Amino acid sequence: MEFINRLTIQLDRFVSFIGRSASWLAIFLMLTIIFDVVSRAQQITLVSSTVLQELEWHFHGALFLLTLGLGYVKDAHVRIELLRDGFSPRLRVWIELIGCLIFVIPYSIIVIYWGYEFSEMSFLMGETSEQSGLSDRWIIKGMIPAGFSLLLLTGIAIVLKCILYLYGPEHLRQRAAFIAETHHADLIEAGDQLATSESTDRE
Repeated sequence: MEFINRLTIQLDRFVSFIGRSASWLAIFLMLTIIFDVVSRAQQITLVSSTVLQELEWHFHGALFLLTLGLGYVKDAHVRIELLRDGFSPRLRVWIELIGCLIFVIPYSIIVIYWGYEFSEMSFLMGETSEQSGLSDRWIIKGMIPAGFSLLLLTGIAIVLKCILYLYGPEHLRQRAAFIAETHHADLIEAGDQLATSESTDRE
């Protein structure tokens, strides 16, 4: 169980590092949009508008795909809480575990497989923009398997943390809930209840 705990920490740190690094693309995206708008207004033709527009959606696509995993690590994805709010923390963890095993991990593997073939074909064909824009179209297409690889790693980490909470010893259950920047929202709430329970017992 200690090994599983350490593995989840390393997986989350890796995904978080890539996601935080990729978040800097937002600045380049903003600067590109500003330059595109200004150059159009001032009729500056140093770079074609097609190139700038394609660069914008390349930055946007890469930013979205490379931060998918980070969003799950931080529990930033949208949830539908119509029923879930009424469930116990343990049941929520079970739902998270089953959801990862049935949906997140299999779907990520499928997208990685076909996304790799998609980008590889683009590379072998030397695909470029059809609108006289950017070359090397395989780079942005390669972001698809890269982004879902990070989501796959996050899904595996969440599964392991759910197992730690459900079956691990007491100290690891708390660590699975409280590890800084690696916990999941449901596990935090579950850990809060554990901590409250222990505090009550000591009193």
